[in-house]
Amino acid sequence: MGQPRRDIEARRLLGFAEVVGDRHFIAATVGPELDPVLLTLEQQPDYRIETAAGASFPKKRAGRPNRFRIHHRVADEAWKVLDLPETAENYHAVQPLGDEAWLLVRGRADGEGDRNAHVYDHSGKRLRSFHAGDGIQDVQATRGGQVWVSYFDEGVFGGTRLGQAGLARMGGSGECSFEFNRIAGGGVPGISDCYALNVASEREVWLYYYTDFPLVRLVDGRVDGLWPRFPVKGSPGFAIDGDTALFGGGYNDRDTLHRVRLGDKRAVKFALTDEHGRLLKRFSAFGRRDSLFLQTDEALYVVELPDRLPGGRTA
Repeated sequence: MGQPRRDIEARRLLGFAEVVGDRHFIAATVGPELDPVLLTLEQQPDYRIETAAGASFPKKRAGRPNRFRIHHRVADEAWKVLDLPETAENYHAVQPLGDEAWLLVRGRADGEGDRNAHVYDHSGKRLRSFHAGDGIQDVQATRGGQVWVSYFDEGVFGGTRLGQAGLARMGGSGECSFEFNRIAGGGVPGISDCYALNVASEREVWLYYYTDFPLVRLVDGRVDGLWPRFPVKGSPGFAIDGDTALFGGGYNDRDTLHRVRLGDKRAVKFALTDEHGRLLKRFSAFGRRDSLFLQTDEALYVVELPDRLPGGRTA
């Protein structure tokens, strides 16, 4: 007889339709305080170019003005919205910069001179713009206004210096103070594609990347921990708490959570359920601190990593 299935119950944070209504969903994320943030469009997104041969390519700017809205909630208070002025920019990421500003980022850039990151104030006025690199995978800002940007392979092997870094740290005006691939070497592999980023604090950042999928901890911009050849391959997001990591999905287990003890890299698998015990499948994942966020087509869930998780099935 096989071992019984072990489950982790996710807490439902929000249903997208309840918040955005008939607007078009673009992105879900959280800020450094783990408060949820959604980015929506009033009209149908114009984000892709389809060729006559059927190929699809990202479109950096829309053919008509975009009318973006930021939906954000602090703790359990009511949702607030901020409507941005019309823009041709096709934004992919949003992060709060302190209490008074918002960072909006387009994931693709036309070379070093393309300012694809824009900062808006609390009234929606654009304050400044800067170049953030090409091939952006994720953007996470700290309480103090540091901006960490990770890049996928088209950025790493592309034509911008920031993209080639694999992971970069910038200030709120775009000044770069850290490029990961420039410090790689000496046993620390370089990034070919940064699959997952977790900015845990002002000082501590974790990352996980292709090709060998090491887990790396940075403290004050220096490598402070390295776990090579991690047993989970291809996960898009993870949470971290002490000596335990929780990964969402992977190449061969897209609907599974993986708990890994850092000491011996022993992996245990779990199924993910909602509060009614129903299995959650076809989710994407991202992590901040000890919280793993799971996004389905309908809702955003979270699993907070405790000191102990229920026993599971060894991978």
